[in-house]
Amino acid sequence: MEWLFARRYLLSRKSHSVINIIAAVSIVAIAIPVAAMVILLSVFNGFERLVKETYAAVDADIEVAIDGSMPMSQAEMRDKIVAIDGVEAVSFVAERQALLEYRDNHTTVRLRGVDDCYADVVPLDRHITLGDCAVRLGEIDRILLGEGVAHSLGIFAVAGGDDVNIYSLGGGRVGSLLPTGAVNKCSLHACGIFAIDRQNDSDLAIVPLDAAQRLFGLRSGAERVFVRIGDGRSARQTAVAIQATLGDKVSANTREQKNSAFYRIMRYEKWGVFAVSLLVLVIASFSIIGTVIMLIVEKRDEQPTLRAMGADTEFLRRIFVREGILISGTGGVAGLLLGVATVAAQAHLHIVRMPEGAFLTDVYPVQLQATDMILIFVAFTCVTFIIAQCATCIIIKK
Repeated sequence: MEWLFARRYLLSRKSHSVINIIAAVSIVAIAIPVAAMVILLSVFNGFERLVKETYAAVDADIEVAIDGSMPMSQAEMRDKIVAIDGVEAVSFVAERQALLEYRDNHTTVRLRGVDDCYADVVPLDRHITLGDCAVRLGEIDRILLGEGVAHSLGIFAVAGGDDVNIYSLGGGRVGSLLPTGAVNKCSLHACGIFAIDRQNDSDLAIVPLDAAQRLFGLRSGAERVFVRIGDGRSARQTAVAIQATLGDKVSANTREQKNSAFYRIMRYEKWGVFAVSLLVLVIASFSIIGTVIMLIVEKRDEQPTLRAMGADTEFLRRIFVREGILISGTGGVAGLLLGVATVAAQAHLHIVRMPEGAFLTDVYPVQLQATDMILIFVAFTCVTFIIAQCATCIIIKK
């Protein structure tokens, strides 16, 4: 019965007046911040997905750091890890700083040595812009360069040209008369160029693991193990299983654990923006107070009739509370539809773009999540219900 009265007060032709105009303004005032919340949360979801895809292009699902005193051989370690449920591929890696020289150009890089299984763990081949990603061609060792590294060295083609000289501290003693005695050198031809994002493109180069071991002076083999898990598997549970299998001489971390600070900051930013948007929604919802109060004043002549028919104060309050809910609900649903339509348009039409080369894509990323929609709906429903309840209790006295 309360909903019937509330709907008649809002939609009846005889009730059309300036109050209806104010109610329409209140609906718009609710719809705009709700739509903004949908869009902003979708943008943060899109950036989070994009960051995960960027990390997946250079980091494995699980990274195992190996202690130098690990008594287990690489072959034995590989067999133990592959035997764990959920593990699909394993690659041994060594990575340190190195200096690259090409003709008269120099640059420092993170030089990553990888074995032949690296492509099965990290899908770097999807990001090759020139040449190929095979750092070993038969017995020939080659080097794969990030786009920024290649630009710094002046390499714009992989066919022909000179070899790239690689210098790295190999663990020897640095003498006072001949300090270069601790520096190892090798020369490799560039096999290809990859493009992921500006950070990795400008400081990452990849060589075969054997070449990296010679450059770094490693005697114990690889320093890390990259592990890829199957779809639907829990990376955290698999990392725990690897840790339990290999013991205390290793440290197994998922990609999210390795970059935990960055992911945490992104989540804080997302919910910080949600809190600010909710504050805007609360402020906009105060317009409902004026609408409900004016409607109560307009219908004050009908209240004695309703009381004579048996309506008590609580019944009258519930009518106008539901009136506020109808106004806010209409605005909230309109805002949700507007926000979803905007996000869908961005996802399919690519209206807003980003600078090229900043990320894997030049399209502003967006992603809708059902949990966000439910949270937004619950938030504006609770806010408007509380505000309408307070306004009605203040005006309608017992």
